[in-house]
Amino acid sequence: MIIRIAAMGDLHFGAGSLKAFAPLFKAVNDEADILVLCGDLTTKGLLEEARELVEAMESVKIPMVSVLGNHDHEANNQEEIMDILEEAGVKVLERGAFIMEGHSVGFCGTKGFCGGFTPARIAPFGERILKMFINETYKEANKVNRALKNMRASFKVVVYHYAPIRETCVGEHCEIIPFLGSSILSDPVDTFKPNLVLHGHSHHGKEKGYTAAGVPVRNVSLPIHGGRYVVYDMASFIPSDPQALKQPSAAQGSRGPSPS
Repeated sequence: MIIRIAAMGDLHFGAGSLKAFAPLFKAVNDEADILVLCGDLTTKGLLEEARELVEAMESVKIPMVSVLGNHDHEANNQEEIMDILEEAGVKVLERGAFIMEGHSVGFCGTKGFCGGFTPARIAPFGERILKMFINETYKEANKVNRALKNMRASFKVVVYHYAPIRETCVGEHCEIIPFLGSSILSDPVDTFKPNLVLHGHSHHGKEKGYTAAGVPVRNVSLPIHGGRYVVYDMASFIPSDPQALKQPSAAQGSRGPSPS
């Protein structure tokens, strides 16, 4: 069975967002078989924002998975936000992978972090504070490495908030690009070669890119999709020749209705 994956990031849900997002969440039931949320679910990481978000998601009947974003960490409420999401039926990937019931389709992921992209990504060398900074990115990448290593699924999706490649950040001011993600996050992807990587965070980047090994990466940040989720057909990401992963083919996504 072919699975349709709806994905969006950078909701920045806050006061007054309920009316705008409720129709969007209701519509996704007819458009997709699973909903993936790629972080920055809230505006300021407040518990009331998270509670109102899950209220808006009450109409969603399909499975939902999520990672958090930097905005969701702003008030240091990330654990409580994850609790609120999971109590509402959203599988938070920071707390473990998800395999769709009745399908060999698996999702794993985490927020990720920044640090720049090959050939100019930051190395853990020099001052202690710089080592602490970039080691956070390695820590995040290692979570995905372990999850992919242990995942038993024929179709695998990695979910980040931060970008694992520079290509989907093109369009942003060049000065900010190293803070939008890191190719360190693509290391486990190119080791285990999942079928698809989804991320957000880059509001002015572009949708499509590929890792060095040719794994498809899609930026699903709402601002670059007109405030709409994107629906991807799983079949578009199954290579006819698995050995030809280095030769990616363009896969088209369709956009869901706007929340505004």
